[in-house]
Amino acid sequence: MKIDKVINVMTYFMGMAFNLAILAVVAFAVWQFTLWGFSQGEYLANAMVYVGEDYEIEFILEEDTSAADVARMLEDLDVINNAMLFQAEIFLMGRANYYSAGTYTLNRNMSNTDVHRILRGRSDTQAPHQVIRVLEGWTLRDMAEYFEYREFFPAEEFLYVAQNGHFSFAFLQDVPIGRPNRLEGYLFPETYHISLNPTPGEIITIMLRQFEIIFDEAMHYRAEEMGLSVDAVITIASIVEAETRVAQERPMVAQVIHSRLAQNMLLQMDSTVKYGMEDPPVRLLYAHLEIDSPWNTYMHLGLPLGPIANPSEAAIRAVLYPSDTNYLFFVLTDIETGVHYFTRTFSEHQAAIDRYRPW
Repeated sequence: MKIDKVINVMTYFMGMAFNLAILAVVAFAVWQFTLWGFSQGEYLANAMVYVGEDYEIEFILEEDTSAADVARMLEDLDVINNAMLFQAEIFLMGRANYYSAGTYTLNRNMSNTDVHRILRGRSDTQAPHQVIRVLEGWTLRDMAEYFEYREFFPAEEFLYVAQNGHFSFAFLQDVPIGRPNRLEGYLFPETYHISLNPTPGEIITIMLRQFEIIFDEAMHYRAEEMGLSVDAVITIASIVEAETRVAQERPMVAQVIHSRLAQNMLLQMDSTVKYGMEDPPVRLLYAHLEIDSPWNTYMHLGLPLGPIANPSEAAIRAVLYPSDTNYLFFVLTDIETGVHYFTRTFSEHQAAIDRYRPW
C-alpha cells in the first residue's frame, strides 16, 4: 500500500515536471519567434490585432515623456490597441524611453513597427515634422492668420514673402507683374507635412509645387482648348469656390460664369465684391455693390483683377468641364445648406428672388 502511494506521488511530480518542461519549450519558442519577428520589422502582435481605420492624427511628444505615458496616450488616440503590449515591445527592443520630442503625423492604420520608428525619429520616409491643413477657399490673408495662430511667423511676414518672393514656376508667367496678392489662387489647399520651424518661403514653395502637380498637362490642354489662360481658369475657379459649397453646383456655377462672359454680361458675383472689402459683411447691401474696386464684378465687365481665393481641384475641374446647361442666374435658397436655385431668364431670376429672398 505504501509502495503504491510512493509510486503515485512520483508519477504526479514526474507529470508536473514534464508539463513544466513542455511549457518552457513553448515559451522559449514563442520568445524566439517574437524576437525573430522584431528583427524582420514585423511584430507578432500586429499579425493578431486589428490595426484601425485610415485616419491621420497629429501627435505632440514633449521632452522626457516616459514610455508608459507614450503608450497610454497612443492607446487613448486609438493609434495602438494595447498600451501594455506596446510597452512590452519597447522592452524587447531594448529601446525603452528612447523617443524624439516633436510633432508627428500618425495614422490609425499604422503597425506598431512604424509608430516606434517614427517616434524614434528614424523613419525611412519621414523626419520629425508637423502638419498644416490649408482649407479650400481660403485667401492669402486667411492662410497668413492661420500660420500666425500656429506661431510660425507674423501674418504680415507671410504676406510680404507671397507678394515679393521669387518663385520659379512656369504657371506663374500668366500672373501680371505687380498684381496685388499675386499668388492668390495658386497656393493649393491641402494637408501638408512641413518642418518643425518653417519659413514663409518653404510653405509657399510646397503649396505651389502641389498646384503644379494638380494642374497637369491634361488641364493645360483643356484650358488651351477652351481659349483660357491658366490665370483665367484659376480666377473663375476661385469664384466658383466662393459662390457655392455644394459639390453638385460647382459645374453649374462655372457654366453660368462662362455663359455671362460669352454674352458680355456683368458677372455680378457677390463674392468678388466681398474680396475687395477689408471687412465684408455676411450679406451685401445695395450700397456695397457700388464700391469701386478692380474685383467688383457688378461695376466692371469681365473677370476681376485676379483670383479671389485658393480653389480646390474640384472647382478647377468644374471650370474646365462645366455643366451642359444654359443658366444665367442663381439665387441662394437656404443659408444653412448653401443650396442655390438656377434660372435662365431675368424674369425667372426675379421670381426666384421674390420667393427665396423675402427680405
